[in-house]
Parts: sequence; structure tokens; C-alpha cells
Amino acid sequence: MLGDSSLQTLLHLQPTTHIQHMLIQTKHLLTMLAVAGMTLFASRASATTYVAGDLLLGFRASGGTGSSTNLIVNLGQADTVYRDAVANISSVIDIGTLLTSTYGASWDTRSDLYWGVVGVRSASSIGSAVDGDPVRTNYLSIAQTTVNPGTQSSAAWEIPGSTSRADVANAINGLAANYDAFSTAVTNTALLPSSTGSTWSTNNTGSSSFTLAGTVEGNFGSGASGTALDLYRVLNSTSGANPTGTVGIGSFEGTFTISNTGVVGFAVTAVPEPSRALLAAVGLMTIAFRRRRKVQKTA
Repeated sequence: MLGDSSLQTLLHLQPTTHIQHMLIQTKHLLTMLAVAGMTLFASRASATTYVAGDLLLGFRASGGTGSSTNLIVNLGQADTVYRDAVANISSVIDIGTLLTSTYGASWDTRSDLYWGVVGVRSASSIGSAVDGDPVRTNYLSIAQTTVNPGTQSSAAWEIPGSTSRADVANAINGLAANYDAFSTAVTNTALLPSSTGSTWSTNNTGSSSFTLAGTVEGNFGSGASGTALDLYRVLNSTSGANPTGTVGIGSFEGTFTISNTGVVGFAVTAVPEPSRALLAAVGLMTIAFRRRRKVQKTA
């Protein structure tokens, strides 16, 4: 891969501050693309004990088979696996057997079976950002209104007020602690009694999730192919945030899907191939250089 100095030699120019910034961004993009496959393969759904910043996938039945049990799945780090994803992850984890044993063979068509995803960097107001996520950075899902994985199809979460964001963080942290108490080392999952402590059921009452006036959940009334969850990152601070954003307003990170056999996937917005990104950067630099020379000749 060409570095900054190689590109400068190729074009026989000294870049302006703007072009230097563009080069750094392009180099960062290419590096992420080059290592993405290895990082995702090594990290996704690999955590058994909950670690700050992990995403938790939760299921609950409001009645019938499995209504006394919540299935919680640790999907791994929100930032390095999902926020930084540059390609679709077709198989995050296969939980079909657990879904069938917990909620019955027809789990994928039950309108009373709900699922959602949450995560938090930390509930504390003190601490440094980790991989660009400041403390109390919340991750929350919303069901897509029209199923179109990888493309935002829901209204972004808005959580005004630091107290509200702290309440959400504390609620997610409570669920995480209960997950650890019941987690299974082999499968990165936990089966929680739905009414004991901080569970998926106690944090989701239908119209409200994790103290929010809104729900993180979708359901399977239209089948597994008829439900998908957009994931949003909600900043509590911009101090150390990378990428940055607007405090309290969710940024779309991608879409969780699940097949009727229980395979969870994650879809992201398409990004340029490495070669195309490099060519685009070279093209923009050439245009800027020509414009600069034209101005100098005119002067």
C-alpha cells in the first residue's frame, strides 16, 4: 500500500494542508479495509464475560412458551466490531438451537417474541474515551420500518439531557451484570429468569426500553425476514469521540438481521474498494495541483 510520501513522489508536488488531511483520511480508510476481515473474524461474538462496550442481544416472549426466560447473547465490542465495520458480517453467531429450545420451533413467526440490541461504553461519568467512545456512549437498536439491511430505515434515537443518558447507561449496565451471573462459557449466552433482577423483560415494557420513551425492540410477527434492527450510537460527550457527532442524537451504524435458522448478521452501508479509494484520492490531488498551478500562472 502506498504511503503519504510515495503518493507525493508520484505526483511530484508538496501537498497543501487540505490535501495532507485528505491523505491521512484515505490512508486510515485503506488500513481499516485491509485489516477488517481479520479483525471481524477474531473479535465478533467472542466475549463470554461481559466487558464494557460489548453489545448485548436480548429476546423475550410476552406470553406462551419461554415467557419466563430471557435469552441474552454477547455480540462482542460495539466499537471495534460493529461501529468500525466496513463490510457486511454474514454470520455473527448462530443461536438457532437455543431459540428453538427456549421459545419453540415456531419462534421465527411469533408476534409475541421480541428482540433488540443495547450496549454502553461505561455508566461512569469519569474516564477517558476508549477507541473513540467516551464514557456513557450508548448503543441502541430500533426496528426498521421497511426492512432494508445496511440502509437506515428508522428514526434515529434522540436522548436530550445528560441525566437521561446516564439513566440509560445505568440500566444497560444492570442487565450486563445479570448477564454475567447467568452466562454460559461455551456459547456466549445467558438464560435469565425474566422476572429476577435486571433482565430484558424488566427493562422492556413494550413502549419503553431502558428508561426511554420508545422501544429498542422488533418482533417476529412478519417472520425472521420481516424484521431487522438499525443500530445507533448516542454520544454523551464529544471529548475524545472519534468519529465525533452531535451529543444526544444517534448516528446510524448498521443493521442487525436474523435468519429463520437463527443466524445473526450485520449489514453496513457499502464503502469504496481500496483501489477505488486510492484512485479517488489521487484524482482529487491532481485536480487541486492543476488548479494551484493555474492560479500561479495567472498571477
